[in-house]
Amino acid sequence: MAQEHLHFLRSNRKVTDSQASQIRNYKCAGLRTCDIVNLMVHQSGGFERLGFIRKDAYNKEKAIHQAKTVETDAEGLLGYLTLKIDSSDPTLFVKYAIDDSNPLGHIFWSDSISQRDYMCCTDALAFDTTYRTNAFHKPLVIFVGVNNHFRTCVFGFALLMNETIDTYTWVLEAFLECMQERTPRVVITDRDTSMKASIMKCFPDAVHRLCGWHLSTNATTNIKSPQFTKAFRNLLYKHYNIPRWYEKWEALLDKFELHTNAWVDTTYANRFSWVEKFMKTHFFGGMTTTKRCESINSYLKNFVNCKLPLREFIRHVDIALRNIRQTEQYDDFISFSTKPPYPIDAALISYLK
Repeated sequence: MAQEHLHFLRSNRKVTDSQASQIRNYKCAGLRTCDIVNLMVHQSGGFERLGFIRKDAYNKEKAIHQAKTVETDAEGLLGYLTLKIDSSDPTLFVKYAIDDSNPLGHIFWSDSISQRDYMCCTDALAFDTTYRTNAFHKPLVIFVGVNNHFRTCVFGFALLMNETIDTYTWVLEAFLECMQERTPRVVITDRDTSMKASIMKCFPDAVHRLCGWHLSTNATTNIKSPQFTKAFRNLLYKHYNIPRWYEKWEALLDKFELHTNAWVDTTYANRFSWVEKFMKTHFFGGMTTTKRCESINSYLKNFVNCKLPLREFIRHVDIALRNIRQTEQYDDFISFSTKPPYPIDAALISYLK
């Protein structure tokens, strides 16, 4: 490579901290980015000695602006929650972590009604992660369960910076702290390995069930055979006796020649977390998938979008939650003010006739 081209290599380009400070100060003085680069080129004696190209300066300016926006918005979000604690919900639980590169790394929150609902419905907990709900692309975790009306109730929310084991462990520990260390009896999630490791650490006595819908989807993706997916779903949901289930599993592998398939091997190794027959001694509140999380997420999208700043995002979540709870209040009203229909035996009707 020619000597005059070496400074274009990515490995030779970097905007240093002192240069970033210079760019920031010049921008505050009203200079345009192109003029700032020209000035710095003149000061350093040419592009070859500057250490970066124009594109790097624009990217750095954008990063500085975004960091400032995130910091301001994070302050607004925390201010909104603090005001809510002071004015209307003194037991609202909020826990957040600050990261060196991000003014707001993770945040978990749960209001007093969510905490009360969890204390009444600790049998089953489902949680899932969704995306594109806010302007900073933070993954949103929704914790849900089932109430006495067989409706979905929300136990809490979390916004994450990433989806590592340490992050999910932090979130589950915050959840436990909020819920007075009461662990759920069963947990339903997708097959995310980070989630699984965190659940084993934070909920060691809970039964972990894998989402049946995700498993069926993965079967279609990995095997690409509708006949296999149909047979797999039978093994997933039907109550075969255990020896019969193993016979059918082996027959399935023989039919589709899948004895050396990596996805099949991993799925079989986790069979005690998804086969209905092995799960029958545990109460899941009717949940076999994380569909309730996805339904809440779908409903939230009527109120939030990927362009909302964090403060507005959490305010819109509160509005959605208020509407969800209005349905629960109506269910309570119907339950208290009406009589349930009693099933009448057909033989008795014939006798009365």
